[in-house]
Amino acid sequence: MAVLNWPVALPQAPQKGFTETVGASIIRSQTDKGPAKQRYRGKVPNTMPVEFIMTSTQVADLETFINNSPNQNPAGIKTVGRFNFTHPRTNASVEVRIVPQGEGQLFSCQYLAPDYWNVSLTFEILP
Repeated sequence: MAVLNWPVALPQAPQKGFTETVGASIIRSQTDKGPAKQRYRGKVPNTMPVEFIMTSTQVADLETFINNSPNQNPAGIKTVGRFNFTHPRTNASVEVRIVPQGEGQLFSCQYLAPDYWNVSLTFEILP
């Protein structure tokens, strides 16, 4: 259960749009003849790559939120934990976590104009 909320100082909805990938774990087995058989194995978390336009102060707030959030697993190892975020399509509060976009890359910033950045990150919507 998430105990943190997406900070109110940050944009509350993606300002440059978003995509959402809905998934399920399905096994496909080829047959000698006819179409392949499919079997549902379970739910896979949906992913939602998002982009926000942020000021330099907001980017610093995002870094603080990620680096100083009190999330630890049972072994005491610091993790990027769950937090509540308002889903832009359904307008419902969902539990998400930030997943790396690459080798340990939690988000990226692209310079737009003085004091403005395009921030890209990927949320995993948890069941």
